[in-house]
Amino acid sequence: SFYLVRITAPVELKLATSGVVIDRSEQGERQVVTIAAGPVRDFYLAASDRYTVTSQTMGEITVNSYAPAELAAGAELALTQAVQALQSFNQRFGPYPFTEFDLVTTPNLALGVEYPGLVVIRGELYEAGQDNRLLESVVAHEVAHQWFYSLVGNDQVDEPWVDEALAQYATLLYYLDVYGPGSAAAFRGSLERRWERVDNAKIPIGLPVRAYTVEEYSAIVYGRGPLFLEELAQSMGQESFAAFLQNYYQRYRWDIATTASFKELA
Repeated sequence: SFYLVRITAPVELKLATSGVVIDRSEQGERQVVTIAAGPVRDFYLAASDRYTVTSQTMGEITVNSYAPAELAAGAELALTQAVQALQSFNQRFGPYPFTEFDLVTTPNLALGVEYPGLVVIRGELYEAGQDNRLLESVVAHEVAHQWFYSLVGNDQVDEPWVDEALAQYATLLYYLDVYGPGSAAAFRGSLERRWERVDNAKIPIGLPVRAYTVEEYSAIVYGRGPLFLEELAQSMGQESFAAFLQNYYQRYRWDIATTASFKELA
């Protein structure tokens, strides 16, 4: 859908949303902000009077990082990681289609959650400083969802592997592109350890969410799933698989992909 959203809010609130601001005015202690977004699958908004914003540009894309001042160091780190991920995935899959991308710290029950043009990251992840390896993997994974969920859509309840396993595999490619084979191997080890949590059970990766226990869902969709994709890349040949991912992006962006359509194109 295309969204045109008008928000009236106290002037002290900083707003982080899908889309871009096309008009803003102040009326006393209120601000009126108009935002255009689309085509997008959802519209997301977060607001806080504690947010500070740091930004980088990558070509024509402005990347913004929203966080309270006490998390500024983590927000800067996440900003750099997001720019690196956008660069990697632009080359790997196809162009990010918007002129803005936002990272936003929020309290949430996941480590991160994806929305079109914006991802939220749990604030606690920003607190560990430069040695925070978990933050980087979460940022890369959520940025990857801009391709697999936002651009290439899917049924996230009945076929969650179609976006989650691909986002995990993209994170593996991120480490390869940014740091080289050693770091990619280390991240691959984390995928293997996920699957080991269920003793490497041969549970299919393509089941609906309701068919897994919580432990199985993490181990199979987020662990076994990307390992399957790595094996598929080796079987097809790395160049052929890279071309397949670009064709997959081209064919199904702004559309819905399924397990069947993935298999057919592969």
